[in-house]
Amino acid sequence: MALRPFPGCRPARRRPRRPATRFRATVAAALAVVVVAAGCSGGGDKARHGDTFVYLSNEAIVTEWDPARSYSDEVVALSNLYETLTRYNARTGRAEGLLATSWTSSRDRRTWTFTLRPGVTFHSGRPLTARAVKAAVERTRELKSGASYLWDPVRRITPLGTRKVRFELSRPASLDIIASASYAAYIYEVSDDPGYYRAAGRGTGPYTVGSWKPGAENELELTAYQDYWGGWDGDRYTEAVFRVVPQPSTTAQLMRSGEGDYAESLPPQLLDTLRGRPGLAVRERPSWQTLLGLLNTRRKPLDDVRVRRAIAQGLDYEELVAVNRGAYVASDGVVPEGLLGHTDRLDLPGDDQDQARKLLAQAGYGPGSGRTVELELTYPEGEDTIRTMAGLMKAQLRPLGVDLKPVGLPWGSVQWPRARSADPDERQDVFVMFWWPDDAEPLSYFRNVFRTEKEISYNLAYYSNPALDRLIDRVGAQTATDPDGAERTYRTMQEMLIADAPALFLGTMTYQRVLSSRVEGFTDNPAYANVVFFHELTRVRA
Repeated sequence: MALRPFPGCRPARRRPRRPATRFRATVAAALAVVVVAAGCSGGGDKARHGDTFVYLSNEAIVTEWDPARSYSDEVVALSNLYETLTRYNARTGRAEGLLATSWTSSRDRRTWTFTLRPGVTFHSGRPLTARAVKAAVERTRELKSGASYLWDPVRRITPLGTRKVRFELSRPASLDIIASASYAAYIYEVSDDPGYYRAAGRGTGPYTVGSWKPGAENELELTAYQDYWGGWDGDRYTEAVFRVVPQPSTTAQLMRSGEGDYAESLPPQLLDTLRGRPGLAVRERPSWQTLLGLLNTRRKPLDDVRVRRAIAQGLDYEELVAVNRGAYVASDGVVPEGLLGHTDRLDLPGDDQDQARKLLAQAGYGPGSGRTVELELTYPEGEDTIRTMAGLMKAQLRPLGVDLKPVGLPWGSVQWPRARSADPDERQDVFVMFWWPDDAEPLSYFRNVFRTEKEISYNLAYYSNPALDRLIDRVGAQTATDPDGAERTYRTMQEMLIADAPALFLGTMTYQRVLSSRVEGFTDNPAYANVVFFHELTRVRA
């Protein structure tokens, strides 16, 4: 994902963002539309006063309605409209049943059979069947959008009656994990009408779209699907509102006044004012969202590995993390803690300016050479923590004769399109973004960000290493059959990247959430970045 852009790229923008790849046409066609999903609420019981959960966001939520194409911020809403066969439990490290109640696999991990939950209906009222699962997965694969590559191992899907579906694979794969992905794994009703998905509400989830008002403060309202298989017992939230609040100070005030139930990471100085405040709770936990500084390996002077290594060695990463007061922890490498392949035993560069000077001198740069390294660094506009970090990077690199020029750019309209320009001269030197995995395996960090690309999409270091490509292509199957071997492969891949230095590992985000104390049942799951599963929550009554 990323930045699911993109997958992924914090405190000025509450939500890290992955490049919104294919949302322009959809949004343009619907800018003035208020979406009311037909047959959504099932009539009857309307949300009572006080039963509405208010999710505060600093930017618009929906960039793409189609669940097969979605690959950006709308995941926080679509995860409540659509469901997957399984859901990943970060506490146990295993996939659990959702639309599937059980599953089996062959010993070689090439054949998987899922048994579907009985009594599940789509929002149209039609029943969930094995044929519907087959149709949804096949359509997602055919569109080849977003994270659809996750289904690449699938060779054939066969319904076995109405409640069992068999997947035959071309290579071993952990299909139970793939089926839990935050993108591209949704099961939805399939239609030949392209506008069908634009109206949303075509899933099996607990909520449907009440209204969508692009540009409005209350952009999106979800309402309970009364026939939801999970039921509506207890004090569950029957409505949810995504409220767009661009200013962090306003977000903090809304949380203080009780007008918001949830806010993502606030700037440290504002977050501190909410700690210990009656009626509010600050929740913190490590995420899987890493902040990368991708170095342009095709452009002088960064085409010289000695210069790239010098930049990596010249930075003090502990200081970069500390300046944002808990918003990040230092990265251990490409793979964050909690995922297969994580290790804290890599020989990472950093805080060695003497070595950085030697490398620059070998490349003909640095103090005394008469040649200054001038680099433009771009980052998503509005990301205050990145802006702060970039300013410190500039100061740290200045004594080395490196002139770093940070520039904040609008993400979807300028930064990412410019980085993908066909004209190499229009591209940046350093591209800073978040990245997080598409499912609970680390493959997308390598496949999407560092594998050779003929047409540039996410590999914004423009990096190519055929030896690394071969390891990337085999590690997915290895993960399914030989996890210990996959651990070693992921370590080898990270060592290759450290040696070639196509990226700076600037830190791993710490989730910092503010919740109303009247909310119970919230679990922060790093496999679903910034998603609140509203149906799992209950409201504490006074």
